[in-house]
Amino acid sequence: MKINRLLVIVFLFSFTFSQAQLSAFINGKEVKSGATISKKDLASLQVSFKNPKDVTVYSGFTNLYVEFSDNTKTYINHWTLQKEGYTAMLDFMKKTPATKKFGVFEGKDFLTRGNTLQWILDGANGVEKQKTIRVEVGFWVKEETGYKEYGPKVELLESIFFNVPIWESKNLYLPYLDLTIDKTNIKEDINTSQTGSTDRSDTEVGYQIHKNQETYKIYTFEKSAHPGLTVDELAKDFIHRVTYHSNNDKVKKIHEYDFEKYNLPWYNICVLFRDEQIQNVDYYITKDVKSKDLMSLYEKVDFGSMKGYTFQSGLYNTGRQDGKTYKDVGQFRIYILNHPTNPDLTLMMCNEIGRGTETAQAIDTYMQTFLKSIKK
Repeated sequence: MKINRLLVIVFLFSFTFSQAQLSAFINGKEVKSGATISKKDLASLQVSFKNPKDVTVYSGFTNLYVEFSDNTKTYINHWTLQKEGYTAMLDFMKKTPATKKFGVFEGKDFLTRGNTLQWILDGANGVEKQKTIRVEVGFWVKEETGYKEYGPKVELLESIFFNVPIWESKNLYLPYLDLTIDKTNIKEDINTSQTGSTDRSDTEVGYQIHKNQETYKIYTFEKSAHPGLTVDELAKDFIHRVTYHSNNDKVKKIHEYDFEKYNLPWYNICVLFRDEQIQNVDYYITKDVKSKDLMSLYEKVDFGSMKGYTFQSGLYNTGRQDGKTYKDVGQFRIYILNHPTNPDLTLMMCNEIGRGTETAQAIDTYMQTFLKSIKK
């Protein structure tokens, strides 16, 4: 008679639910399910288990996991401790002492294919649904039913959870800007933004905000990473970069510039690969710019402890079918300012270059709302 290797669950008569449990520990002390814990203590999380359901699985894997979700229970990230194969699973379920505590973030017990704990916590700052993160601890098993095919998961223990408050509107710290803001008047999510993969030394990390089809970018640049980079130098680097871009890299001698000096990722920050171009630096649309000092296109601005420059322009594109030039298909603005508290940083805020319906005034109003929310 052929025996199908189906998952066989055998509940022991001696098993009582009160004796079977998952446990979580913060700084070595047990945390009850449903509790609220501090973000600063989360790195010390350990988990343990005792008396899981007695199951027989010939082939498959067990999964002891910690999962983060937002306040709508939408998945964010997870960490797992898995055992695969009959002997490894059986030993783990049967022979793990109830006193054994597995480190989730600070040890080598749990693995993640996602991001680190600090990256997740930093990325949550400014995201409305992640003001509080839900942390769930669970333990289940799946039986292998075919080559890389598995049956439904079977819970070995009842999962537990706790809540971790991450940020509050009145005092929102944005680590990639080294700034604290009052987010009360900014209703949109503030998400992390990066110019490349995090394993590249030249990648810059900042933030982006989406509102009414506009994407606003906020970055800081380190003087220590870019020797000589001041507010003036950053403004000069940007205005020359977009002048080259809007004129197909063919500029007048007075506008020639060495971009290797700082090698800043304007291409990715401003999204220079779209069809739209900046009108006020284009030689054929704004003819008198050919003979101008490009720095004269800026206005000086003063936000108290933040001083620097702003530049504004309409955007144009060229019709692919008719070859005609269409002006003011979008608007662009950039602010370049000294950092209010960290002398090593220079602050930049702009909107992406692209087609849009927001007016120049609406874009500027929103940018100033953000800049004025910064706590000095």
